[in-house]
Amino acid sequence: MKRFVAILMAAAMLLTVLAGCSGSSANYNVNDVASAVETVAKIENPLDITEDDLTYEFGVDMDKVEEVSGQKTGVANTAGTVLVVKASAGSVDDIKAALENYKNGLVSVSENYQNDFPEAYQQVSDGRVVAKGDYAVLAIAAAGVDYTEVDAAIDEALK
Repeated sequence: MKRFVAILMAAAMLLTVLAGCSGSSANYNVNDVASAVETVAKIENPLDITEDDLTYEFGVDMDKVEEVSGQKTGVANTAGTVLVVKASAGSVDDIKAALENYKNGLVSVSENYQNDFPEAYQQVSDGRVVAKGDYAVLAIAAAGVDYTEVDAAIDEALK
């Protein structure tokens, strides 16, 4: 009986260890991921995205953020934003939703000016919000950038 209990306890501990390992996600350097995507997104006159920008412009709750890196364009009436967020445990869906809301808001505003700035409207509309593990990426490329290149850069950076 003691042997059975010991084997049962050992099996339970082994399952606990294995379950803990299976849920882990890869760790990426947010600066490296952002840089890789920015290279193909070709943001004009890039400005670093600040914590205030995340809170007030992007609607991201900073309590759910571990790390962040990104840039947005400093040129009016043009598209261009790359943002990489490492979310705190269990928060990536909330971060992704905030980034999708931000992108959808840009699309709504851009619709009003799509006749004047058709390329910017198209680039914002085609923008990407991707989540992998604890990481969320927003990529809105500059006019003339093919999004297949952006998708490939995101995929490669988050291998």
